[in-house]
Amino acid sequence: MKYEFILFDADDTLFDFQKTAKKNFEQTCKKLGVPFKDGYYEIYRDINQGYWDLFSLGKVEKSVLKKMRFVDFGKVIGYEIDADEFMPEYESGLAKISILYPETIPLLQEVKKLGLKIYLITNGLANVQRGRLSLSGIEDFFDGIFISDEMGTSKPSKTYYDMVTRQIDGYDKNKALIVGDSLVSDMPLGIENGVDTCFFNPNGVQTELPITYQIKTLPELLDILK
Repeated sequence: MKYEFILFDADDTLFDFQKTAKKNFEQTCKKLGVPFKDGYYEIYRDINQGYWDLFSLGKVEKSVLKKMRFVDFGKVIGYEIDADEFMPEYESGLAKISILYPETIPLLQEVKKLGLKIYLITNGLANVQRGRLSLSGIEDFFDGIFISDEMGTSKPSKTYYDMVTRQIDGYDKNKALIVGDSLVSDMPLGIENGVDTCFFNPNGVQTELPITYQIKTLPELLDILK
């Protein structure tokens, strides 16, 4: 078998993060009296993703990301949000909602049957990711879980890659595959370190990055691994 080490991203790869986040964002807004209308989550989603991309590239600090995404959202809708109040409430709620894609557990079961080692690599916040993982029922599938917030470094930095791979017994980059949805963090992590990549791309996003594989559904990964 070509691959022995499968490194999965979490959000929007195994977890349906958008459904999770939208539900929690609406609940938080209503609890704190912040206006919420159709389309508001999508405004926040794009702002949030922009900050996470900057964080992945080392251009903003985590503290800035956590606060300013809410401040900027408030500016767009014309409502002054108390980010110091909204931020902990939102993060606390997010840690209590865990929605996987329907294909996630069957996929992980099949990958395990193949005898492969499975790892989780995520740039998420530690309290949020640990909470959602605990609720998800998939923790035991992983031979290692690497959360940027706990490591002090993030994808796609070389430091993150080195810290992860040093903790994987017998790791061989020629037998590893990185699976994720991000063209900013996941795919560059593999490309810049000479590791094969699998871009989970259900929406058919166009890219010129030298990605090894592209899949539109999670079960397609099994055709690559078998």
